[in-house]
Amino acid sequence: MKLRPRAMVAALITLTAAAGALLSTSSPAMASPVPPSPNSALFGTWANTNPATRNVSDIVLSPGGGGILADGFGACSPTPCQWGDVPGTVFGTSVGSPAGNSFRADWNFGFAHTVLLGTLTQKRLFFLQVLTVQEFTTFTDHSGRANFEVTETFVRAKTSITATRNGTRGISYPLGHPVIPVRALLGVWVNTSPGGGNIRKIIVSRGPGGRLTVSAFGNCVPTACVWGKVTGITFGTSIGSLSGRTFLASYYFGFSNALLDG
Repeated sequence: MKLRPRAMVAALITLTAAAGALLSTSSPAMASPVPPSPNSALFGTWANTNPATRNVSDIVLSPGGGGILADGFGACSPTPCQWGDVPGTVFGTSVGSPAGNSFRADWNFGFAHTVLLGTLTQKRLFFLQVLTVQEFTTFTDHSGRANFEVTETFVRAKTSITATRNGTRGISYPLGHPVIPVRALLGVWVNTSPGGGNIRKIIVSRGPGGRLTVSAFGNCVPTACVWGKVTGITFGTSIGSLSGRTFLASYYFGFSNALLDG
């Protein structure tokens, strides 16, 4: 879908039977009872390639309960602050995938919620494994800090870190302090591959209070199936952003959940 040249609307779109993460102001996040197994290559300590990051310095992924556990380490000074282990949800590339290279994990810090969406890839050059992570932070403490998203790259750390504490898993997602969606984001967006994918068309608009609304249409045959209209959570690029071009929107169908990251 034509949305952003970098990510498009399907940077991570998941619609699998009873799988996915539901980001909503009223409903809990739900993990699949039968998710794909995590690729064992995900496990280990991952270090941010940007030493000047102001968000996440390290991520530790480990097996747990047949799935995956995630622990984040914030870029605090003088030492990173540990977020604590939380269970994550693993995603494959289709409903039949036995294993997955993507994961979602979220934390509730009381004053803020953070969602990590990560995908493991391998660069052909030197067969380097890379973990690309979108980091969404929503503030709930009425501090005036704007919701923000950054995408960062992680590689295998030279020194392993051991997760030593449990974190608090986020189970609901308030809107926080959403930024104003940029005007270019609004409109009707159609899939550039109309015969493939989960979604045929998306309508992005502004609703009450200027909040983003998203109406998605599934790629059903012979006519598109209406998913309905939901409120999206908008993000800027920093805590001082006034506008943004990134959003999350979630759907709950009873038998499955779908998370749209655009």
